[in-house]
Amino acid sequence: VVVTPVETKDEEEDSPKAKIIRIPFSDRMLKADKELQSNYNELKAECLSYGLKSRLSNSGDTFRLHTKTYVKITIAGKGLKLYFALNPKDYASGPIPLHDASGKNIYKEIPGVFKVKSPLSLKRAKQLLADAVEKDNLEQGKIEPHNWAIELKDYKPQLGGKDDED
Repeated sequence: VVVTPVETKDEEEDSPKAKIIRIPFSDRMLKADKELQSNYNELKAECLSYGLKSRLSNSGDTFRLHTKTYVKITIAGKGLKLYFALNPKDYASGPIPLHDASGKNIYKEIPGVFKVKSPLSLKRAKQLLADAVEKDNLEQGKIEPHNWAIELKDYKPQLGGKDDED
């Protein structure tokens, strides 16, 4: 029996590109499992302990001081994705798998990408954060544990920003 493929035309092929629905970072965090929320809380407390300021957006949580961005935390699947102000080439031969995202314009300032899914990757993310702030001699203060993820339910994103899609 020879089976010949039958061409079928989907309705979507004729219509313009299907619109990508972007789920805000706060909504994704609230729906995430407890481990991901716990990792986020720990990393945010670590970032704030260096005196960095947090700014929430639809795409993630960005940590800056003055005009420099040090870290951005986003959610990718069932893990966190962190973008660091580090050169990925410096970590090429080391044990920490820091990838390069500098190909995308929005990550030019924070090209080092690292995924956090396990206790070891969480530990390595803290080391990468320490490396990123070390260049500017930022001193680490007291780390205050806090449940930041649960507070995101009160976060209302601003409309009309560059993270929003019309």
